Amino acid sequence: MAEMTSSEYGQLLAPWLTQAAGYARSLLLNKPDAEDAVQQAALRGLERIRTYDAKRPFKGWWFVIVRNCCFDLLRKRKSSRLTALGDTEIADERSAEPARWQQLVEQLAQLSQDHEEILRLRYFGGLDYSELACALDIPLGTVMSRLHFARKALAEKIRKEDL
Repeated sequence: MAEMTSSEYGQLLAPWLTQAAGYARSLLLNKPDAEDAVQQAALRGLERIRTYDAKRPFKGWWFVIVRNCCFDLLRKRKSSRLTALGDTEIADERSAEPARWQQLVEQLAQLSQDHEEILRLRYFGGLDYSELACALDIPLGTVMSRLHFARKALAEKIRKEDL
């Protein structure tokens, strides 16, 4: 495969930036951090474009990078808060979010890690089944069953809280 130019990379990346920002925001819980994570992911992706396998969905490969950048930022945020603030209480950044969106994010966080991750990628990232398989490095059949059970688990959480 010929080496990809930055222009070609940009063309592949452009359609997925909005969905990546939504996915990052669902993980990081605020817009500025989500924007930072997506920018970092775009740079990291360009640096690592040689690792992209054109036989697999680009979107799946891209969302793995976005997820990793989000996790890096979460680790950094947690570490800096503990170091800089000690026992000082931090204002919850989610307080500025619309109540329903915040409630959904909190309900997702109560699911198993596998269920939470697949639902975030599917609904905030907009990944289809083959892209989910690529991003999570699992077979397509596992994607279908995990998504099914994750939806059931989330619906049950919502049903219990609405009673």
